[in-house]
Amino acid sequence: MHIQTLGASGGIESREGTTAFLLAPNLLLDAGTGVQQLTPAQMACIDSVLLTHAHLDHIASLPLLIDTQYERMVEQASALTVYALPEVIETLRRHIFNGAIWPDFSTLPSPDNAVLRFSPLSPWHALTLPTAEGESLTITPFPVSHSVPACGYLVSDDTMRFAFSGDTGLDVSVAASLNRLGTLDCLVIECAFANHLDGLAETACHLTPQRLAALLASLDSPPRTLWVTHLKPSLREQIVTELQHSLPDTLTWSLPS
Repeated sequence: MHIQTLGASGGIESREGTTAFLLAPNLLLDAGTGVQQLTPAQMACIDSVLLTHAHLDHIASLPLLIDTQYERMVEQASALTVYALPEVIETLRRHIFNGAIWPDFSTLPSPDNAVLRFSPLSPWHALTLPTAEGESLTITPFPVSHSVPACGYLVSDDTMRFAFSGDTGLDVSVAASLNRLGTLDCLVIECAFANHLDGLAETACHLTPQRLAALLASLDSPPRTLWVTHLKPSLREQIVTELQHSLPDTLTWSLPS
């Protein structure tokens, strides 16, 4: 499995886009502004998108991605399938693809041959998705704790077990989810705020370096590698310094690149 980071920032900045990872040439994990790194040819390969939740920094490129590929998909009678929790799908239908903010591509060019398809997921119910390389990935959504309905994803194949938390706060349910996943080759987890914004992190259901350290300490076994994402750009240097002091020396961690 080769994971390409398209965007991992917690805000708008010139150096990096917001959350989006390419798990395979045809499979996106979240669709933030980082998707804009893809070439038109690469965008044309995307047929599946996994969404953790409906916040704008994780879906910003989705409406434009469908719009850009619309003519090609109609000609080829193909579609983009969005996998997400039912609540996330309902939010997208009501607030994005509603004919006012953006066209309802789930009914275009016709309801029977729409270029956008929604596929609802349930936590802990795994599915298998084929890759454009002729292989397959097993995808297992798992519960996390955020201010809106959200999930993380375990992505696995014969070589790797990779988990992405999406946006999450510190909660016993998150530790329970991560422990249920078992040993991970790589855990990608957020750390949006610096320690002095602990109150805001609690309210917004995000992590700080201290909160992340507490979460990791509650795990039965640490991940082999940790990627820390979603740092607010104005706090990046401070968060990195605090991570260096908060995370155990035995843990291998880095920012995605």
